[in-house]
Amino acid sequence: MNAKKIRIDNIDWIDYAGQFQPLCPKHHLRIYTIDGTEASHTLYCEKCKNPYTLPRFFWKEKRYVKDSIDAKIFKGMKIINLDDEAIPLSEDKVSSKDKKYFAKALLTKSKIGLRLVVYAGEQGKEKEKTQIFVEPDIKRLAFDQNNLHPSKVFTKLEATFEDDTKHLITKRSIKK
Repeated sequence: MNAKKIRIDNIDWIDYAGQFQPLCPKHHLRIYTIDGTEASHTLYCEKCKNPYTLPRFFWKEKRYVKDSIDAKIFKGMKIINLDDEAIPLSEDKVSSKDKKYFAKALLTKSKIGLRLVVYAGEQGKEKEKTQIFVEPDIKRLAFDQNNLHPSKVFTKLEATFEDDTKHLITKRSIKK
């Protein structure tokens, strides 16, 4: 058996053939409900005779244990946002040699077409970043108004599209 014990609500649990089984934290024996039903709040160890009170019915506690373990897995997963129908295609992040600044690029495909999103700013101050959008299908260079203006991070930004349309953002003004 290659399993790990999990402790939740002061009770040890083990995944045994896809079923979560509670164990006595002192003796490591399986513990069961006193009345033998799933609708009980109390578990009992045959060796130490200690009752273990659950905050939920036994059947709900087993589900809670499984959901808690799964939540740790789900937390680390990447999100594909089908609400916006934006599917990530590529992502990259770089830092300056002195690690003072960062730039992150995310290429997505959505119902309006390709979109390149560039985040840039000073390391440790990610909330004070600029967020730039380049959308070649609609020939647009834009930025998020809720973040820093790109001219606070870059001297000049220029996007040249396939038909030679240019959009420019500089320290002085925004030009199309």
